[in-house]
Amino acid sequence: MSLSLKPSLRFVEFDSSWEKYNLSDLGEFKNGVNKAAEDFGHGMPFVNLMDVFGQNSIGLPELDLVNSTEKERELYSIKKGDTLFIRSSVKRQGVGETAVCEHDIKDTVYSGFLIRFRSNDNIEHGFKRFCFWTSKFRNSLLRMSTTSANTNINQESLSKLKLALPTIEEQQKIADFLTSVDKKNSLLKEKYALLNQYKKGVMQKLFKQEIRFKDENGKAFPDWQEKTMNQVLSPEFREIPKPSKKYLALGIRSHMKGTFQKPDSDPDAIAMEKLFVVRPNDLVVNITFAWEGAIAIAKTEDDGGLVSHRFPTYTFKKNEATHRYFKHIIQLKRFKYMLDLISPGGAGRNRVLSKSEFLKLKWELPSVKEQEKIADFLDTLDNKLQALNEQIELTQTFKKGLLQQMFV
Repeated sequence: MSLSLKPSLRFVEFDSSWEKYNLSDLGEFKNGVNKAAEDFGHGMPFVNLMDVFGQNSIGLPELDLVNSTEKERELYSIKKGDTLFIRSSVKRQGVGETAVCEHDIKDTVYSGFLIRFRSNDNIEHGFKRFCFWTSKFRNSLLRMSTTSANTNINQESLSKLKLALPTIEEQQKIADFLTSVDKKNSLLKEKYALLNQYKKGVMQKLFKQEIRFKDENGKAFPDWQEKTMNQVLSPEFREIPKPSKKYLALGIRSHMKGTFQKPDSDPDAIAMEKLFVVRPNDLVVNITFAWEGAIAIAKTEDDGGLVSHRFPTYTFKKNEATHRYFKHIIQLKRFKYMLDLISPGGAGRNRVLSKSEFLKLKWELPSVKEQEKIADFLDTLDNKLQALNEQIELTQTFKKGLLQQMFV
């Protein structure tokens, strides 16, 4: 044991010192079983890498199968309280992630990409879900890892890692508190998933016209009409000479994830002699990656940003369409599929959207007033989703702070 230590944040009823141990003093490590390819897909349950990655506990999941012997199931058993470390990971940050088994999982073995840590009674069950996730412990583990094709950690290195522990009673208190934080975060994520699922469902019904809005007098809006992009969009090319000083450049993320900014861009880094100005609410298309959903509505903060000729910009004709409605249209898989069809060529940069064919695309549209009604409804859902996402991020940041302050 080493010198006693105390965390910076603590429950008032505890004052005794924490003691630091090597993990080898707290339990035993064992690598998982390695099997041939033909052994998988039949046999007995099998805990693999993905059952651990990104988790901090394992309940009673639906597991893959592997052909294992009775002796192997005895040697590589999974019992309540066992901690599984990821032994090898393509991503460096994934190595050494842990998940604690919440139950005995009978007749089950675990992958050779995992290392089982079976601890003694010095570590409380729930405490193990958190003590291996502190930044201090993770940084120590990563320093002990080795990198070749993958990043790896072995039993010997894990055995040398140190862990500070309070009394079992304090461990239980910490675990209970952090578990409540996790439960709150899980509930928020569940709400987000359900609301997002509802939004997707209602969008399908809205755009199939299975749900219709009424005007302010309670009357039906006019029938929807099929129109070409040329009927609702006006190409708007605000050409300027290449700046002589650093400037705000704009890009478009793929998969309909909006614009991004590149401030202080160096004009000497580009060969083009002219650029184009973007204004808020422009529809901007990256013709090189349009097939991948690189299309967006410019935000207020994008005003004055510059793009190249590969990012044509369009404004919406006032009496035909609104940018608020189209913000939701361009999120649809069907719209992305249409962009894909008019982007001939090979993979990657060899595929270029045809601007003339883009203006020929047809879409069934409601009146502008009904567009606004639909946009109001969907924007409200988006605002609720954003608020939930912010709560999730705050809860995760709160937990990260607790892990730094409540542990030694």
